Amino acid sequence: MKIENDPSAAPAAVPPDLAATYRPADRYAFLQAGGARLRYAWWNALKAPRGTVLILPGRVEFIEKYATEVVGDLLARGFAVVALDWRGQGLSDRPLADHDKGHIDHFETYLADLRLFLDAVVTPLAPRPILALCHSMGGHLFLRSLALYGSAPIAAGVVTAPMTGLTQGALLRTVLGLTPSLPSIDRCYLFGTGAFNPARYPFRNNVLTHDERRFHFTAQWFAADPRLSLGGPTLGWSRQALRSMAAGLAPGALEGIDLPLLLVSAAADTLVNPASHGPVVARLRHGKLATIADARHEVMMESDAMRAAFWTAFDQFAQKTCGTS
Repeated sequence: MKIENDPSAAPAAVPPDLAATYRPADRYAFLQAGGARLRYAWWNALKAPRGTVLILPGRVEFIEKYATEVVGDLLARGFAVVALDWRGQGLSDRPLADHDKGHIDHFETYLADLRLFLDAVVTPLAPRPILALCHSMGGHLFLRSLALYGSAPIAAGVVTAPMTGLTQGALLRTVLGLTPSLPSIDRCYLFGTGAFNPARYPFRNNVLTHDERRFHFTAQWFAADPRLSLGGPTLGWSRQALRSMAAGLAPGALEGIDLPLLLVSAAADTLVNPASHGPVVARLRHGKLATIADARHEVMMESDAMRAAFWTAFDQFAQKTCGTS
């Protein structure tokens, strides 16, 4: 199988301030998943590959955000890289006419998309071993996929700030419990959110990172290619997220996962509850917890010192799985 490059799956433009560290993919393509197209990107290793890293981003995120720095860091470590835009994000097809609404019918749709991507693209093409690198929602979905479908073809996984518990989860459950679960209502924005507007999300007091330059990656990419833009979640997405998290934590789910996993927790995270991570690792057969002191939610987009702590933990874990570069 060969990936045929599709220019329409590439970004329309690159923010000038990010061009120095951005790594364009060797190939961009779409995968048909029922009636929707899923966008993915592939980077060849710079030399004989040490293995492949599969990037599964969080909610709102998109391939270019990771291609700005993280992909270059992985290529320098000797890996090939493959990354997926979740349905409804990046350049994958959106389920609603309102482009900015972050919506999904069921999280099981994401899981089916991931299984298709693994079977159709990753399994036949990726140099072994394959190491998953997943953030937030991506980490949650990866853990659920492992529990439901097993680990093949993945050899090990690193999950950063996985969505295993929300700091405002109790409030969200109360709000959704008072809101009828009707399609017309579930397609509305979650209260207090809306279309993306950078003016509503200033760097000051943000919950994602201490690093102002990296904080602006998202807005810079959205300005360069508005097709990437995404706003707040819908009520339906939020409702399904709570249901999926409950399913992912059900008795026996985590205990059945059989591959090595490194869970990287951000100690100062106020989106995902870092207190939920220790109990998750304790239920895994081969789980290890690494906590990044003072880090906010986006560990890989944090300040240089915190990113260095992340990469140290990643390198130690990857060496056991993939050997040295």
